[in-house]
Amino acid sequence: MHSALRPKPAVKIPSSLIPPSVSYLKKPSINQNEHHEKSTINGKQYNSKVALNENNNHHHHDHDHIKSNNLTTEKCTWSLGLINSKGKYLTAETFGFKINATGVCLKKKQTWTIIFNSQNDCVYLQSALNNYLSTDKYGRLKCDGHDMVDDCRFQLEYNQKGQWAFKSLTYGMYLGGDVDQLHCFSKAPEWWSPHLALHPQINLKHVLRKRYAKINNDEIHIDNIIPWGSEAILTVEYFDGQYCVRSCNGLYFHKDGKLIAKKTNDTFFTIELFKGYLTFKDCDHCYLTAIGPLGIMTTRNKIAGRDEQFLLEESKQQICLIAPNGKLVSTKQGVDLSANQCEKDNSSTFQLEYDDHLELYHIRTYNNKYWKLEGNGVQATADKRSIETGFYIQATDNGRVTFQASNGKYIIPHATGHMRAIGDQSNSIETLFLLKFVNRPFGVFKCEFGYVAYRNKQSRTLECNKSIFTLFTLEQPNDDSNNDGIICLKGVDGMYWEISSDSNISVSGREPSKFAIELCTSHSRIVLKGPNGMYLRAEQNGSIQASCQNSRQATQWEF
Repeated sequence: MHSALRPKPAVKIPSSLIPPSVSYLKKPSINQNEHHEKSTINGKQYNSKVALNENNNHHHHDHDHIKSNNLTTEKCTWSLGLINSKGKYLTAETFGFKINATGVCLKKKQTWTIIFNSQNDCVYLQSALNNYLSTDKYGRLKCDGHDMVDDCRFQLEYNQKGQWAFKSLTYGMYLGGDVDQLHCFSKAPEWWSPHLALHPQINLKHVLRKRYAKINNDEIHIDNIIPWGSEAILTVEYFDGQYCVRSCNGLYFHKDGKLIAKKTNDTFFTIELFKGYLTFKDCDHCYLTAIGPLGIMTTRNKIAGRDEQFLLEESKQQICLIAPNGKLVSTKQGVDLSANQCEKDNSSTFQLEYDDHLELYHIRTYNNKYWKLEGNGVQATADKRSIETGFYIQATDNGRVTFQASNGKYIIPHATGHMRAIGDQSNSIETLFLLKFVNRPFGVFKCEFGYVAYRNKQSRTLECNKSIFTLFTLEQPNDDSNNDGIICLKGVDGMYWEISSDSNISVSGREPSKFAIELCTSHSRIVLKGPNGMYLRAEQNGSIQASCQNSRQATQWEF
């Protein structure tokens, strides 16, 4: 989940830097009108007025320090929904800060942030309105306060099915109830199923080893220092209170460490929190871990410890760029970025990292350096993110983008291929680079209303307000002629996305239809353009139609 589902701390931005319009998505200072004045790119202005967070922001899990009751505590956060025994989600209503258990699917009002307090080994429940759930000694619940008081503290307990119970640390009673009769006055645990509210394509990090998982033949090894390429992408699928883990080739992870073709009882896991980190428990109640020098992922121990702690991190988009001269941009010849390669390899693959504070992208290389403006040249030399490593990426059409550096100039390849930030015009052909995504063999599309999936089991029509997503294969078209950012989207049964007569999207094409993916200016989101030249727009009722002429009005998808 692009990070829209987890509340961010407010960032004070000078009024001169606030974009003229703000997106409806829940993000601080989102520029959605696809334009930027040059003054907002000016390095000195940013440097003097905006503090840059140089650390990566993890999408679904944060380490931070917060003040609670005058004590500084570590903050570990997870965004999820909580489903009671009647199958209804805990919901925080906008009106009157009421809470109930009436939600039928996981949307914004059903999304809660679990904040771990390491001092008391307890958690806080924060609603999407940034209020904390609290109870009094009579078991009456409130969710209207912004402060982490003692009455907000809950201890987690787990049952054999992987369900969670929330016990008030202050009063010793359990959170429970149904519909609008919720309370915290149960003497026995009442159980809730956790439904992670994250975009399901993630990088899995082993906390103790500080290494990432990646596919290796028919196993998953946790030995990547940087999660690079599609081999490092795992898909976490939710099914009725349990989770499956799939590799980039579509296979399911088996508890014994192998990858298999179909879901079985041995591919299902439940999740728990241990010291604020996530653990996975199999059907035999053994926890997922990594063993040996290769870090082979398997389940082993029946007690969770440091070896069983994991982070789920947002899988950032990785791209390759084809310059106007037809060559790949690469660092193969050293630190200089040059457009002079024909063969794709790690040196021509780059990771996009969006910066909420500066509203710019930072671009990481395979050897863990960032693009940086050095004089008028662009080099891969930076160890940390700074204003000089920030680039404003503007999409133009069919996957082509321009890069504006912190000096306000656009990147143009020199005759030698070296990248120079010297261009004044964004619409000049020499500033246009073709951007292709290289670590998305499958696509999961998510908007503010939910996931893209089939309307129902009998229908071929797609809707955008589903709790459970559908995976689609991203194919490059067979013909190589002029495939600027073009992909074809295929369902598991081999049928392709196409536009039906009513402009809806149907997975019923026997032949591939060509869709274009365009990167948005902000938040690593994309827009999709149909083969009719119209952009896809999602509505709250679930409909997706290729009916939008302008990319600015099109739906921005987490991808």
